[in-house]
Amino acid sequence: MTGSNQALPGIAVIGCGLWGRNHVRTLATLGALRAVHDADPDAAAAAAASGNVPTRSFDEILGDPAIDGVVIATPDATHAAIAQPALEAGKHVLVEKPMTTSTGDGARLVALASEAGLILMTGHILLYHPGFLRLRDLTRDGMLGSLRHIASKRHHIARGAPRHALWDLGPHDVSMVLELTGRLPSEVSAQAASPLENAPPQQVSLLLTYPDGLSADISLSAIHPVKLHQITVSGTAAFGVFEDSQDWQDKVTVIRPGLEGGGTAAGSPASETVPLEPDEPLRLEIEAFLGAICGGPPPPSNGREALEVVCVLAAAERSLTIGTAVTLDSAAHDNLET
Repeated sequence: MTGSNQALPGIAVIGCGLWGRNHVRTLATLGALRAVHDADPDAAAAAAASGNVPTRSFDEILGDPAIDGVVIATPDATHAAIAQPALEAGKHVLVEKPMTTSTGDGARLVALASEAGLILMTGHILLYHPGFLRLRDLTRDGMLGSLRHIASKRHHIARGAPRHALWDLGPHDVSMVLELTGRLPSEVSAQAASPLENAPPQQVSLLLTYPDGLSADISLSAIHPVKLHQITVSGTAAFGVFEDSQDWQDKVTVIRPGLEGGGTAAGSPASETVPLEPDEPLRLEIEAFLGAICGGPPPPSNGREALEVVCVLAAAERSLTIGTAVTLDSAAHDNLET
């Protein structure tokens, strides 16, 4: 990040719904917000007033050399159609999750950004959360022993119109699993339930398997009355748990012994919380975007990482359709479509 507001990249927010307004607030606080746009004039006007910037048309934003990048916070199905012309206009892009709903669209965006030397990243916000980063470091540093299994649960009651739990909630957990494992799974299988009439599946379960025996299961529910956002890493020496629904002092826990440690004298495992420094993940995400534009390191949720997440989601969607597991390979983004 640069040290003065004048040197910050200029960013426009496209899409001023609930999450778009969070981007407006954060960018305005950082001094990088330059304009907003929304198909709903009232939503755009309200966001512009809160951020003290003008409303602009999409074409005006793309044609303004003072706007270096855009944040896209529109409905999932529109992401590719908005991100592509933004990249073609020379704008850096932060697009909300999922990057696209098609692996082919995602691959085209990644190639376009690479050819143009532009930053393309996705709002996989948990990759910037201090709690998840601590869990990741515990895993990478060997504090948990050898990684054997990951279990992730994302349960709550979603607001607004029902959306497919796989594409609405799944990007969070898939992005964390891929960050922890550092690679794509070899096989993806999924099951879903649709308790609500005339609505997409609100409950989805995924199983990701790897050739060396490592596995990960992900449970998603948008109709659960008790909020639970938890990911557990099972290692041979200890278990690491990140539960975002807890207070900061209780978000990360290490439980010993691990899978190969045997029991304690009392027959119960020992648990200890891990200290965290509270911080706002969205601000950290946006700072990573601004820093990358200014020549800093690529953000964790860069275009290639986001494409891998879409690849896994597309495989899960395919598994739901055909009723069996789907095998991934190195060319998965070319041969999987949703």
